[in-house]
Amino acid sequence: MTYPHVQWLRESELKHGRCAMLAIVGIFAQQSFHIDGYPEAPWYEALQKCYDNPQGIVGFGIAQISAFAMVIEGKFFPNDAWIGQMDREPGDLGFDPLKLAKDEATMKSMQLKELKNGRLAMMAFLSMFLGHFNAGSVPGVSALPRESGKAQGAAFCGATPASSEVGMSKTAARYTTQTILPSLAWIKTGVRASELQPTELKALTLAGNDVLIGKTEAGALFCVGNLCPHIGTPMSEGADVIGDVIVCPLHGSSFKVTTGELIDWCVSPPIIGPLTGLIVDKKNLLIFECRQGGFLGSGEVEVLVDTNAKKAYEANYWKGLLDAQGKDDGTYY
Repeated sequence: MTYPHVQWLRESELKHGRCAMLAIVGIFAQQSFHIDGYPEAPWYEALQKCYDNPQGIVGFGIAQISAFAMVIEGKFFPNDAWIGQMDREPGDLGFDPLKLAKDEATMKSMQLKELKNGRLAMMAFLSMFLGHFNAGSVPGVSALPRESGKAQGAAFCGATPASSEVGMSKTAARYTTQTILPSLAWIKTGVRASELQPTELKALTLAGNDVLIGKTEAGALFCVGNLCPHIGTPMSEGADVIGDVIVCPLHGSSFKVTTGELIDWCVSPPIIGPLTGLIVDKKNLLIFECRQGGFLGSGEVEVLVDTNAKKAYEANYWKGLLDAQGKDDGTYY
C-alpha cells in the first residue's frame, strides 16, 4: 500500500520488539532481584507502586528513565517515515558499543536475530498479560505463580471452573441494539474557507464521522467522506484533486466531489488494481453538505453530519453478536 510506508512499519515493529524484550527481562528479573528503596510488588503492579510513592531513589529512577526516553525519542524521532522519507535506516539509533556489527554480513545476521527475538518477545509479553488477567486463556502461563486472585491449578490450559463458580447473573447491559435514527446537525470544523487553497484537503473527525474538506481547482468548497469506499483507504493520505474530481491515492479510484458519483474504479497499478476492484462492489463516495457560517459566510466551515452515526454503527454490531448467540432463554431473535 502507499501509506504507511514500509519504513514506518519496520520502525514500529523494531521499537515494539525492543520494548517487549526489555519487558520480558524485567518481568522475570524483578521476581529474582530487588533493589533497596523500591517497593516490592508483582510485575503488573510495580510501575503503579512507584508512581504512588515516588520519594527518594524511586523518584530519581523514574525521572532518569523518563529523561533518557525523551532524549532518545527526540533525537531519533522517525520524521517522515510515514511517507518513506526518513533520513536514517529504520531502527538505527547509532548504538553499537560492543561492535557486534563488524561488517555487512554480520550486521544482517544481527538484524535478523533482533527481529526474530523481538517478535517472540511481543508474543511472550502478550501471553503473560492475557495469562494473568484471564487465567487459563494461555497454555502454560496458568501454571506460573500469581500474587493475587484464586489459586490456579497446574493444568496445561488451566482448570475449568465448576458451574457453581461461574454464577448465573446476567451481564450488565452497556450497549443498545435498538434502531438508532439519524440526527443531523451542523458541526463547526474550526477551519475557515479562506485558509484552504485550491486542491488543498484537510481531514477531520466530526461527531464520529471521518470527513475531508477541501476546494476544487476552481476554488469551490466541498466535503466528502475521508475513507475510500473500496477498502477504506484514507483519502487524505495523498489524494489528488483534479478539477472537481478526487482521486484515491491507493488504487486510483476517482469520484465527483459534488455528487460522489464514481468515475473510475481501481485503475492502478495495472493488473493489480483492477483485480482488487473485483473483490468489492462499486460504490459512490459519501458526500456531506457544507457551508460557511458567520455573517455573509465569513465564518468557519460547517458540515452537516449525523451525530448518531457512531451509536447506530455500534447498535448494529451488538445486534449481530446477539443474533449469532441467540437469546439466553434458548430462543432466537
